[in-house]
Amino acid sequence: MLTAEYLSTRHYKVEGGLDMKGEGARRQNTSSLLFAAVEVGIFTAIFAVAGAWPAPDVNEGYYLAKARHSFNPEWCGNDFFLNSGEAHGLFFYLLGPLAASVTLSTAAWVGRWVGWLVLAVGFRHAVFSLLPSRMHRLFAGVVFSLAARYTTMAGEWLIGGCEAKVFAWALVLAAWGEAVRGRWAFAWLLSGVATAFHPLVGGWMMILIGLTAISQFMRNQTRISSFKPLVLACVIGGVCLASIGLWPASQISIGVSAEVRNQAAAVYVVDRLSHHLLPRSFQEVLVARHLLAIMLCGCLYAALPYETKRTRGLVLVLAAVLLSFVGFVMGLFEPFAPALVYGMLRFYWFRLADGLVPLGLCVLLTQFLLSAQLLESKAQQTLRQTCLIALALTFFMYDSFVQSKHWPLLTDKCSPRGDKLIDAASWEDVCQWIQKETSPSDCFLTPRGASSFLWRAQRPEVVAWKNVPQDPVSILEWRQRIIDCFSYDGTIKNMARSTCSLGVSRLNRVADAYDAHFVLAPQKSFLAMTHPPKVAYKNTHYVVIKLPIEEQQVNDESSGVATN
Repeated sequence: MLTAEYLSTRHYKVEGGLDMKGEGARRQNTSSLLFAAVEVGIFTAIFAVAGAWPAPDVNEGYYLAKARHSFNPEWCGNDFFLNSGEAHGLFFYLLGPLAASVTLSTAAWVGRWVGWLVLAVGFRHAVFSLLPSRMHRLFAGVVFSLAARYTTMAGEWLIGGCEAKVFAWALVLAAWGEAVRGRWAFAWLLSGVATAFHPLVGGWMMILIGLTAISQFMRNQTRISSFKPLVLACVIGGVCLASIGLWPASQISIGVSAEVRNQAAAVYVVDRLSHHLLPRSFQEVLVARHLLAIMLCGCLYAALPYETKRTRGLVLVLAAVLLSFVGFVMGLFEPFAPALVYGMLRFYWFRLADGLVPLGLCVLLTQFLLSAQLLESKAQQTLRQTCLIALALTFFMYDSFVQSKHWPLLTDKCSPRGDKLIDAASWEDVCQWIQKETSPSDCFLTPRGASSFLWRAQRPEVVAWKNVPQDPVSILEWRQRIIDCFSYDGTIKNMARSTCSLGVSRLNRVADAYDAHFVLAPQKSFLAMTHPPKVAYKNTHYVVIKLPIEEQQVNDESSGVATN
């Protein structure tokens, strides 16, 4: 018979054991979270090594200027581009208050670090179930950083400045990780959030997730009635979230005639973004590297034993590659149905493969190098892992050395990638003068190669080659402004660096047509004028001229095509 003392003692032992187990579980969870945070921090640093260029980076002048203007429409209120239709409303809504309350450079750096952080979280989630070892994941992170920069075909990038697609790509990576786990509903939901940030990056992933999930359900003969309420909620939620990005993007073309849409698509695909959209314009070396990466993925997959999770992920990579193949096939029909082809190619058919092929490559390469089936003993496995760590560190250190040449904290000699077509120091100087000495409403004619005038001078400009709008009507107006301001013969192929090169008469007509108050021109274009007019400001490389110019004072004999 059990005594009360025995029961009491037993009770305390059980409770004590449970307490100890609970405490151990809490410590383990805390330790796991700490290691996860450190791992994400390392991934963030790896991405920062590659993306830490001086501001503004390539597209930051586009996105952050738009974000500030969306929050404060009075800022550069009469700028043509800033007042055009918006297709990335969620990004502008979230970043607008920051961009309007601090300098654009500060907003860029805050946005960059947040972008690199969420990209790191998305990448870790993508590879976690395929690469259970931390060291393996860190090696994969280094490979991914390199592959994402050197295996793309259509110029897509994930690691760089602050813009909408960085956040969309982070969610796409996370969605890929959910698909690998077989959680298609959550993958669909995350793709919907990605679509809210960027309709094309997230939208293509959403389509592939949906088609792949449907094919799997059909193969398994899954009935709709067997779906759990959570699955249906994720499906509906994904559609609702995606509509945040898709609805504004669709509205910018509503009510526009088919002729205008076709003309705008031709301008967008052929004249402005052929390096991203038109297969015949892709650089051969980029296509070759991309194809080699795809072939390497195939060889590595064939060399590894079958694994369900790996296969799920590679199916999505293959689907993205097939999407690119469809884009290439469409490009072959350009001579026969150009309007149809341009209308389709404007949807970036090659973008998803540019991002998912590096992801698949880093996972397969890491698994191949560490595959237990390839090892004969524990000692060889340890040696292989040691070599892997050394190789990862070597890659990272070498890449860090190469990339350090553009780190702003280490050098001031490197110009921002957004200013690569101008003399950066003189450009910043003249823009500072403009910001101090001119009215906020003064509109400027700027050099064709300039892309950061809004960023640095904070004044409206007539047109910028970099800042192409999204809506069809504005795209056609953008082209007309480019021709009026820079074209010698009415085409987009034969263009001057500055409107000054087209003569005083042409300069005045353009200024009158677009209500421009000043022209900012390169010194070479200014000095090439038959009778250079009086300047308001000049430095080593640039001049500022008040418009209109009194023609009787210069007797200019230059000629140009009249504007409409």
